[in-house]
Amino acid sequence: MLTTQMIIVLCTLLFMMVMLMTHVMPYGVTAMTCCVIFVVTGVCDINTAFSGLSNSTTIMVATMMVVAGALGKTSLIKNLRHKLLAFQGKNGIVLILVMYLFTIILAQLMGQIACLSMMLLFIQSLDDESEISPSRMLFTIACVNTVWTSRLPIGMGATMPGTINSFYQGMVGAGDLLGLADYFKAGIIPSIAVTLYCLFTYKLIPSHKIDRSQVKEVKENESLPKRDEIIIFGVFLAVIGAFMFSNQLGKLTNIIPAVGVLVLVYTKVLSTKETVGILTGDMVFMIAGMSVMSTILGNSGVGDLIGQTVLKILGNNPSGLFVITVFCLVTTVMTNFMSNMGTMALMSPIAAATAIAGGMNVKTVVLVVAVSSWFAFALPTGSSATMMAFGIGNHNPFKLMKFTLPLLLICIVTLIFGVNLFFPVYG
Repeated sequence: MLTTQMIIVLCTLLFMMVMLMTHVMPYGVTAMTCCVIFVVTGVCDINTAFSGLSNSTTIMVATMMVVAGALGKTSLIKNLRHKLLAFQGKNGIVLILVMYLFTIILAQLMGQIACLSMMLLFIQSLDDESEISPSRMLFTIACVNTVWTSRLPIGMGATMPGTINSFYQGMVGAGDLLGLADYFKAGIIPSIAVTLYCLFTYKLIPSHKIDRSQVKEVKENESLPKRDEIIIFGVFLAVIGAFMFSNQLGKLTNIIPAVGVLVLVYTKVLSTKETVGILTGDMVFMIAGMSVMSTILGNSGVGDLIGQTVLKILGNNPSGLFVITVFCLVTTVMTNFMSNMGTMALMSPIAAATAIAGGMNVKTVVLVVAVSSWFAFALPTGSSATMMAFGIGNHNPFKLMKFTLPLLLICIVTLIFGVNLFFPVYG
């Protein structure tokens, strides 16, 4: 039976879903609005509503973003770019492999637009009349970039499991939360499959001249003093090392990135202003607010209601394979119309609720949603990388379907296989 509190929570959840799908306001503003609604309507007290701001996951992800941002200021990016330029003039499959390799590396260290902008400076030098034309390579690199974004547990990839956990952690116990390598294990097979598919089927992409007027020079950061780079690399390695020994360190693991940030600030490698700017960014407030939403869903009984409702829609006693297939398909369709992170935030708590109600492995269903949130290749609205590729490459989504539809099918099949390999539905 629905209580007044459950109705309020459901209405607030509906508001959040609409705002996430339309992106009328920044995600962080939407999440904090929900927290305020919970206090004003008496669903919870103010301490609970804003507990996400002091949550260990929020602190870990926020401070790790600072560390990853510092890593992006080092000469590492500049050196990678210069090494890539050294391959200009080469042809064939080796050149394509090199471009994909550099894309994969950059996808762990910077955002999609920055990564594709850097690769575009190299791609535009290719011959428009060759089989490896700029328009073809631009789109394949956008696909590789999207599916490899934050995939490896380094750089921003180290924050991804914590970000996903924040979307549903209030509904489950600690044993159902993702570890550092779980997101990587679930998505590595689809990522490799996409890369191989792009390597051997790029000729399916229409070849024509790109819009070079939109290609802009990527400014390189001024070189940091050697001392600063040594400190940044040292902090980064220490943080990653702490994550690797999380079983031994326990709860201390989440505070290690904060220690690293303090080291960077006290040694004046980072200014207080730029550090505070990252720590108070939209992503941080979104994670804090979503962790509260997941707690409210669990405590109010709405999470269980959603899970039971989804199971009824899927039929009587649906198999685990059927459930994850449906979630994979729905998420893949959604993420091609709205942002990847918004899709993940929207679908993760629903996936967790369904898994709990059906007695399934929560990690399995949540990981299916998390990984398929990045299968955004079919439409310009799918991701910032594909938006650039469609625009600069002058591509037509319908003419690209002979390339993108088989690609999406491969993604779905390999994800379902891979996630079951590491995380059985009823394991």
